[in-house]
Amino acid sequence: MFYLLATTIPTIKKGNTTSIYVGIGLLVAFFAFIILSGRSSTNSMSRRSTSSRSSSGSRGTYKKKVFRKRAAALGFTKAEIRTLEFLIKLYKVKYPYNLLRNTDTLNSTLHKALTRVEEDIADPNVKEGQKLILYRIKQKVELNSEKKQIMTGTKQLKPGQKLNISTPGGIRYHSMVTSNLSNYLGAKIPADEHGNQIRWRKGTKVQVFFWKSNGQGYSFNSKVSGYNNIRGIPSLFLQHSKSIHQAQQRRFRRKQLDKPAYMYAIRIITTGFGKNQQRKAIVDTKSGALATILDVSAGGCSLRSTYPLGQGELMKLEFETVHGQKVYAFGKVKSVARIRPVGGIMHVQFTKVTRENINKINAYIYDL
Repeated sequence: MFYLLATTIPTIKKGNTTSIYVGIGLLVAFFAFIILSGRSSTNSMSRRSTSSRSSSGSRGTYKKKVFRKRAAALGFTKAEIRTLEFLIKLYKVKYPYNLLRNTDTLNSTLHKALTRVEEDIADPNVKEGQKLILYRIKQKVELNSEKKQIMTGTKQLKPGQKLNISTPGGIRYHSMVTSNLSNYLGAKIPADEHGNQIRWRKGTKVQVFFWKSNGQGYSFNSKVSGYNNIRGIPSLFLQHSKSIHQAQQRRFRRKQLDKPAYMYAIRIITTGFGKNQQRKAIVDTKSGALATILDVSAGGCSLRSTYPLGQGELMKLEFETVHGQKVYAFGKVKSVARIRPVGGIMHVQFTKVTRENINKINAYIYDL
């Protein structure tokens, strides 16, 4: 800097006032330039620093009042909100608002919390209650995760999407999307209870149902266009549709199971007379029948049986998840889809399930 000053300011000769004024002017101008440059650089760095803090900290800025308001808008109870706040503090969650969306942050945090509860030494009923709250948090986040998504056509469906294909007779068969081509939608050829492929004639009208991960249901009408193997999977081709109907949103996520189950009819016995009359529900253990549980959710299941119960009848159900955990539940048959020549598929709503059994179902469905 001193070298720069020495070379910039001209030599001042005695008696030359013009040179003096010029030298002073250059000196003042030089210092003004240095000061202004310094201020500009400082302001620029300050703006960049502020912008950086704003962009990196906006997601991480956590305010309890804002968080509680957003959680309440999604339908969380006070107990669930307190649980989330506890998890934020316990695991030092970097971006707390990600717990209100269906993100990896939510899944990893719930996984750690469930593991902690499982390893905790506490009353079993208390532990099951804590686990149920954690699963309900996941359920509510999923329920709100895709509300804004609109299905406008079958070309939006992705390979792996689970489907139910229904014939004009009303029987539904499990399938899944194997490919989505420009002209056709590929779906795995359904099979009956004996594993035999079900093939319909070309031009057969079918109705297709599917559900998104948040439980929102959709359906569309189509026709069978042909058959072929897609990546080694026997598939049928369905005509695309631009008319997709939105059905009622399921409250709980449903997952395919295809495991053996035992069902027992429940008989209602009336004893006494008048004011002393009482009704008792008795499990008829002698009427046990083997069935196949096709899919399950925390709210109910679908059962295929050669000897289905009628609509409105009550049952006790026993089955195992893929993890080998035994589940016991009581339910009511809401509807029955008959299968030719014999049997049918029952849609069962759970009426009584313990917390422990609900959590076993949730553990299978969410696999956290």
